[in-house]
Amino acid sequence: MPTTANEQFDYVEFYDGSSFTDRTLEARSITGTSFTAMADTNDILYLGDDAKFDMAIFDIDTVGSYTAPLKYEYYNGSGWIEFIPDTQEYNLDKGDGGTYTGEAYGFGGDGVEIFPLRVISNWATVSIDSTTAYWIRISAPNGVTTAATIKNIRKRPVEAYCTTQEVFELLQLANVTGTTDFTTATIPSKATVETYISGAQSQIDYQTRKSWRMNYVADEKHDFNIFGFKLDRQDAYKILELAVWDGSEFDVRTQGRNQDYFLIRETGMIQFARYFFLPARFRGFNTPTFRFGGGEFIAPVRVKYLYGRNIGTDARESNYVHEIAKKLAAIEVLKNSDFGNMAVSGMDRVPLQQKLQMFATEASEGIESLKAVEIF
Repeated sequence: MPTTANEQFDYVEFYDGSSFTDRTLEARSITGTSFTAMADTNDILYLGDDAKFDMAIFDIDTVGSYTAPLKYEYYNGSGWIEFIPDTQEYNLDKGDGGTYTGEAYGFGGDGVEIFPLRVISNWATVSIDSTTAYWIRISAPNGVTTAATIKNIRKRPVEAYCTTQEVFELLQLANVTGTTDFTTATIPSKATVETYISGAQSQIDYQTRKSWRMNYVADEKHDFNIFGFKLDRQDAYKILELAVWDGSEFDVRTQGRNQDYFLIRETGMIQFARYFFLPARFRGFNTPTFRFGGGEFIAPVRVKYLYGRNIGTDARESNYVHEIAKKLAAIEVLKNSDFGNMAVSGMDRVPLQQKLQMFATEASEGIESLKAVEIF
């Protein structure tokens, strides 16, 4: 299995204004004791990992209430820099004639925050409580009404399908350079190869219409249907919110078999647990424009959810994904960097152009194999 499947943060620290408390074990546990995040304006939640990550997924026990906006920061090598993350609320239609919001995730329920590398491209490691790692820190400097308690925090690693070291080894560069991985001093740099890996992952996801990492859908619209509906993405595993437009706002519904709706993970279907009338004009069986009880509004159902398989547990396809990602990233190294000239040396008698073609063919065939089996 690939070695990049860990979804748990290596380090989670809580700072109360004067001292640190290690919350790593609590953050990793799904059923363990919840811990408080940011009880006052001096508190800081630190999320850290040995490798870069671009998403954090929060499972909340007690819903928090903070004066917006929360403060998100990263370390750039010389100091802490505030940045605006890609947020769960960005560009969602609020129903007020075209006004959009850019509110960051505020711990008001289970949710996601995204840390795009294009925004924090100079992200560097720093020591927090004697632990050197890549850190994101979150605080509530504008006020705390209710402190959130957290059950679990997970990450999406930037190197989800393969690592820069595995690309380095595939290109047989260790004997030439005397190192075991790309670094800040190599050409290309480690950060550049991380970008190549990110592109390879996106290409695999796009072409196969599947994913082996955590993904977030913030604003998917559907028509209402009393018989349920199928989500657009495969392998949905958690609904964060389902809301129905009532003519003036989205009314958030309650999830559960004995509540309003539930998810069938095997099929990606949302089923409504009971019949209920929409707060719009109901259309019955004798109405010429019958739409299965959907009311008068088009696409009134809004869904936010998480989807994607775990590359570490998908025994059937994960190794294919792993090998394809390595080769796609290696192709970019060979095509775009002088480093590529060093990839043919010593006992390696395969010409560079032939190696490029070989990797491209193998990656293309692998993607076609992954596309071959789909569940509709």
